[in-house]
Amino acid sequence: MAEIKSAVELAMERTKGLRLSHEEKEKIKEEEIQSKAVNLVNRYLEVDFHLREVEKELAKVDPSQRQQFEKLFLQNLVEALNLDRDNDLILQGLETFRPASAGTVKKIKDLIHKYQTRKKNEFRKTEAELSAKLERLGIGGSAVHPRVEASPEWEEAV
Repeated sequence: MAEIKSAVELAMERTKGLRLSHEEKEKIKEEEIQSKAVNLVNRYLEVDFHLREVEKELAKVDPSQRQQFEKLFLQNLVEALNLDRDNDLILQGLETFRPASAGTVKKIKDLIHKYQTRKKNEFRKTEAELSAKLERLGIGGSAVHPRVEASPEWEEAV
């Protein structure tokens, strides 16, 4: 009687002689390092990790890959910057892991502060304009709040 083989057994037989090339191995290593760096940044930004824990994780990385890992970590940290939220944790991480960037981090903080202040001012201005427009249409009162974010005036201001 013939033996019935599972799909896994058939796949194993067919791939028995296959080996990964040097380029494929390097690509797999790079993807693994990239994945670890992204995960570390995410854990740090979710406040699961403190800077000390990040430093411990960096110390665990193979010395031959550490420089690349740190570069990817910092790159992913910078990519996480968002003008519309609090970036203090990101900027603190950049200052800690790249002390030479302290001047640049200060400039970034100033620019983000200016942006957020200007955006708040534009929001208030647009809100006042929309309220005045509604008043002219006979719509008013303490319960009336214009939807600034959905207005064409806000789109123009942004």
